[in-house]
Amino acid sequence: MNVVYSSSRSLYPYLDASIKSLVEHNKVDKLYILAQDDEVPVDAPHKVINVSEQKYFQEGGPNRGPNNYFTIMSMIRCTIPELVNEDKVICLDVDTVICDSLLPIWEIDLTGKWLAWCPETWGHWSPYGTQYHNFGVSVMNLKQMRQDKLVPKMVEILNTTFYRFIEQDLYNQLAVPDMSVDIPVRYNECFCCGYTDNPAIIHFAGYADWYKNNGIYRREYLNKYL
Repeated sequence: MNVVYSSSRSLYPYLDASIKSLVEHNKVDKLYILAQDDEVPVDAPHKVINVSEQKYFQEGGPNRGPNNYFTIMSMIRCTIPELVNEDKVICLDVDTVICDSLLPIWEIDLTGKWLAWCPETWGHWSPYGTQYHNFGVSVMNLKQMRQDKLVPKMVEILNTTFYRFIEQDLYNQLAVPDMSVDIPVRYNECFCCGYTDNPAIIHFAGYADWYKNNGIYRREYLNKYL
């Protein structure tokens, strides 16, 4: 199982918490961290890919303005197929806690597909007329993406077109419904996708300042690893 995270410098401590939960429940063969530095203080074997000098997205583009909440670390996830030399990875948001084995989603057959991910319960909101999905937990078929030359296409679009939720919006626009498959909500339990009685991944998406908000649902799972 290969896993990729993308983290801004301010979230390194919470990245470490997510990774601790990941390796407690899973055997990870290779762990990649897209980061702003050459080293990241994470207590697990990993490879850091420093994207601070990335060549894809320049200042002043439509998705890098002062009114956009998201950072370059969101946009850079569109370039994972070029940055990570693997055929397949699980891409996880920093604001996740892993509670169980991820083998069931890792072993999903993605032949001819780009992604496996979870539909949001707010799926009726979609500017593309399709079921909207959450990218925070995604199984990515990097081999297929490279074969289809997806990265250059996504980079060109992001450098010319504004998206509210950056890479998540763009993956939804391009991958749904033909190039993706759904995963059960227990692998992305969150405000956006819904809740279960037996979560495999708890995702704090939808909460502002989730890392310091002691009142968020299932906060005790995060506290265990901080």
